[in-house]
Amino acid sequence: MRYFIGFIVGVSVSFLLHFSFCTNEKSVIGEAEVMRAASLSYVARIDTGARITSIHAYDINIEDENEDITQNIGKKIHFTTSNEKDERSEVDTIIVDVKKVRNAQGIEHRYVIDLPITWHGDTFTSRVNLRDRSRMSYKLLIGRNWLEGRHIVDVNHGTTINSATKAK
Repeated sequence: MRYFIGFIVGVSVSFLLHFSFCTNEKSVIGEAEVMRAASLSYVARIDTGARITSIHAYDINIEDENEDITQNIGKKIHFTTSNEKDERSEVDTIIVDVKKVRNAQGIEHRYVIDLPITWHGDTFTSRVNLRDRSRMSYKLLIGRNWLEGRHIVDVNHGTTINSATKAK
């Protein structure tokens, strides 16, 4: 009996230590947060259903562009991005990948770049796909690739977004 109680206590302590370690290492993030990317502040939507982070991009120009978009990986890309306040920033970087993305409109291919994203003073460089999000309320969508291993999403936590902030 003493061994059984010792086993239960040991397993319980081990579980509590593991749980405490996991939750202490990860910060809690809400369903929408103010984040910084491409020299702008965005009200970003946290979307655990999205694999990859996405940013509003338009006026996209690729140096020596090839019709086969996969042949543009490694080339320089220039684009404009803007936040929900219509503040704009020009970005010059390198295409690191092309991803096939499924959404409500169907399947599309998007260019992917590495982009530093800052939240509460913590900056993490993440893969981000480029998409015209002009018709969407959130110009920055944070996907699982930015969240993974570092954040826990709590929809009752985070930035309070009013309708004036979301509307363009």
